Amino acid sequence: MSATRIANRYAKALYRLIGTDPKNTKVCLEQLQTARALFDIEPAAKVLRSPVMPQDLKKKLFDAALTAANGSDILRAFIGELVTAGRVDIYPTFVDSFTRILNEAAGVTDANVITAMTVDPAIIANLASSLERILKTKIQMSQQIDPELLGGFVVRFGNRMIDMSLKTKLDALSKSAAL
Repeated sequence: MSATRIANRYAKALYRLIGTDPKNTKVCLEQLQTARALFDIEPAAKVLRSPVMPQDLKKKLFDAALTAANGSDILRAFIGELVTAGRVDIYPTFVDSFTRILNEAAGVTDANVITAMTVDPAIIANLASSLERILKTKIQMSQQIDPELLGGFVVRFGNRMIDMSLKTKLDALSKSAAL
């Protein structure tokens, strides 16, 4: 089974465990994101990703992060089980899946716009409001830079994609010219 599917299952289990109260789920997400920051700290990330490091050490790292975030006992136990199951490697994907589940419950769709260079936030907001009108849902937009696009943009949301990049148009033109 893929890591994403496993992470989705853990995220759904946590969501069922903590309940659907928006206040509780928001606090839980903040605590999970605090612990996720461990993967941005090189020595901690090496320990967490290492298959030979003891589980107790990994649990202590997560426990320290959750203590700093005032993590609940339920969340500590859940993350402890994740570590015991040898699934620390999926933790960042698990947090992403949990975020997506919370957004879906709130009626929010995550979207990622990829551009060749940094774009004015007003343009991104305009694109998000256009998508909101089309999809009839609230859009939470993030931006990513990919210089290989050359120009234009690509928007990914859910399992859909809108590709208006210059790179794609040039690739299509060269393929049609080759025929």
